[in-house]
Amino acid sequence: MEMMLAPRAAMALVMLGLSATLATAAGTPAAPAPAAASAAAAPPATGQENDAASYSLGLSFASQWREGGLEGVLAEDALIRGIRAGLGGTPLTAEDRERASKLLHDAYEAWAAHNKTAATEFLAHNAKEPGVKTTASGLQYVILAKGDPAGPKAAGPNDHVSVQYRGKFLNGTEFDSSYSHGKPAVIKPGMVIAGWREVLPLMSRGSKWRIFVPPDLGYGLTPPPSIPPNSLLIFEIEIVDIEAATAGAGAAQ
Repeated sequence: MEMMLAPRAAMALVMLGLSATLATAAGTPAAPAPAAASAAAAPPATGQENDAASYSLGLSFASQWREGGLEGVLAEDALIRGIRAGLGGTPLTAEDRERASKLLHDAYEAWAAHNKTAATEFLAHNAKEPGVKTTASGLQYVILAKGDPAGPKAAGPNDHVSVQYRGKFLNGTEFDSSYSHGKPAVIKPGMVIAGWREVLPLMSRGSKWRIFVPPDLGYGLTPPPSIPPNSLLIFEIEIVDIEAATAGAGAAQ
């Protein structure tokens, strides 16, 4: 459900997390071993177990960097040298931190630019597909089921709208779904991303749309951690029910 909530400034958190990971791998010495192990301490890992755990730790770091847009950016040999130097006790300098921060920032910006170009190209092609309609904002949609035209519509920002939905990226990967939660989501139109705010008032109970949300109407450069920056988002939305907000509900929020 959190995937379609209005954007929050998450880029700083993503970059901070990546920076912390890189700093840990490259510059923080291992904690000194205790002078004497306590009687309750776990037995030391065998060489084979330690090798496997060390591999898993490296894989964990690399997966975070890859998910953060660093695939193809890092110089692996230099990275490994930095890890060895850090584990050997070499201190992390201010210059090291500045270089690492700049690399992360530049990689994030390049990743976002690539995603926005892909979104623009897709939307230009998709606009020509049968049944696709494009609004003045650039959002595109296809009506899969019309629903009850005489039924209520979610016009108010504090209405309670029960929806079933799936959210996917351009590559078809599903990143969120009410079906995976086992029940419809109940939302307020005023609390979701701009693309949803635009279409919900146009939909009535029983209607089902597929919408194509440009980056500027989604999360743009400030997505939650699991969504890449400037992603085009594809949702299938079905309106299950609409309950108008009661008088004074907005003031109570």
